[in-house]
Amino acid sequence: MSSYRDEFYRDPAIYDLEYRRLTEDIDHYMGLARDAGRVLELGAGTGRLTLPMARTGAEVVALDLSRAMLGRLKERLAEESDLDVTPIHGDFRMLDVDGTFPLVTLPFNAIHHLFDAAEVTELFQAVQRHLDRGGRFALDMLVPDFRFFERDPDGVYELRRDKDPDGGEMRSWENGWYDPIAQINHVRYHFERGDGRTQTVEVPMRMWYPQEILALIRQARWRLLRCDQDFQGTPLGPHAKKLVLLLGKRG
Repeated sequence: MSSYRDEFYRDPAIYDLEYRRLTEDIDHYMGLARDAGRVLELGAGTGRLTLPMARTGAEVVALDLSRAMLGRLKERLAEESDLDVTPIHGDFRMLDVDGTFPLVTLPFNAIHHLFDAAEVTELFQAVQRHLDRGGRFALDMLVPDFRFFERDPDGVYELRRDKDPDGGEMRSWENGWYDPIAQINHVRYHFERGDGRTQTVEVPMRMWYPQEILALIRQARWRLLRCDQDFQGTPLGPHAKKLVLLLGKRG
């Protein structure tokens, strides 16, 4: 199994603060949800994508391993009671939910929590079991970028200042280190909280090269419907920072 660590997902307020400006993928997943009408979202978190997908009129089953993140999603759903969202606690690495769906999503780099080819293959097989005939699987991931891997592991990068959810001002920054043999990027998030506390959270992420994933896709007998470098449909090229995939179930 992977070396999954959940520290980063124990504080939904900090997580939401870190990613509140991230919007580039919202229209993409909303469009897929609107077309499908029913979605199984893997790694739903606090609902950054769940709620927009549900606002299209789609029924969304939102699965996440973190009870804290799901708790925040439920709070947000209480403010929008007309949305058809069913939060489910579960691990997408051992996917087993009732029914099948026309669309399954694994958004926002969640595949980097899978650390070897066997785990990816098992996930692909599980997703296929949960798809309707002709259903689609949408996911996105990072393309390895050695400019990040070569940074000073003790440096200060992407320094941010925000209001601390618990009061006062919070500073946060990133650094980390890369294991080129295991292909694990150990991302560290540092927080100086408004009350003087300091926190460091490490998130190990397996970096997958596009050809590795594409080989596993062929092995799993998916139909490759989309292979782009952004959410606007730009075909994958040599300067890609993202890999945006849409896979189709055969048969």
